[in-house]
Amino acid sequence: MLQVFRTDGYAVLPQRFTEDALEDLRAEADRLIRRFTQDGFRSDDYWHFTPAGTNAPVLYRIHNLEDQGSPAVTRLYADGGPLHPMAASVLDGPVRATACALIVKLPRVAAPVPWHRDRTNVPPHTVCNLSVFLDDSDADNGCLEFVPGSHLSPDDEEADELQVRGPVHALPLTAGDTAIHDVRIAHASRRNCSPRIRRSIVIEFAPADLELP
Repeated sequence: MLQVFRTDGYAVLPQRFTEDALEDLRAEADRLIRRFTQDGFRSDDYWHFTPAGTNAPVLYRIHNLEDQGSPAVTRLYADGGPLHPMAASVLDGPVRATACALIVKLPRVAAPVPWHRDRTNVPPHTVCNLSVFLDDSDADNGCLEFVPGSHLSPDDEEADELQVRGPVHALPLTAGDTAIHDVRIAHASRRNCSPRIRRSIVIEFAPADLELP
């Protein structure tokens, strides 16, 4: 796994969470989603868009997830959480969590995520994102897509250029899998065309002693 991560810029850690742990995370995710879709709650942490020709906002991300009153998520984010040893093994040393979010692709209405690179102001193999998938993810509901090796590309190369040059690899995953990717890699996801929701919790990890730009 470590060699794949260093070469391709991403890897999969299969089935690292029990069904009970997943159910706790799903319940918290559902509560936060309902807070937006049913209760009308709005804040700067709840990122959404309004499709053209409609007046119905579509939730796609809840930022600062560790501050939303979700105990199971807070345990993931806090020092000593179950993702920390995974991140430490790929970054080769002590780590700290630096960001946490819930990614939401609502059935049939979720838009594509354009090609992008999370950060290019850190060297390769320095900062990574770990994503815990709460649902099965495939081409129909907008699985992740990567350009393998693009984390090694120069800082000023745009993700769109890297995607055109390719190759592009889709990454279908099963609920309970954890995907890890270098923050420099070019990646995207397509819209959710299916009747199935696609939720994942993503946490950014950096070396414990690194001040991020």
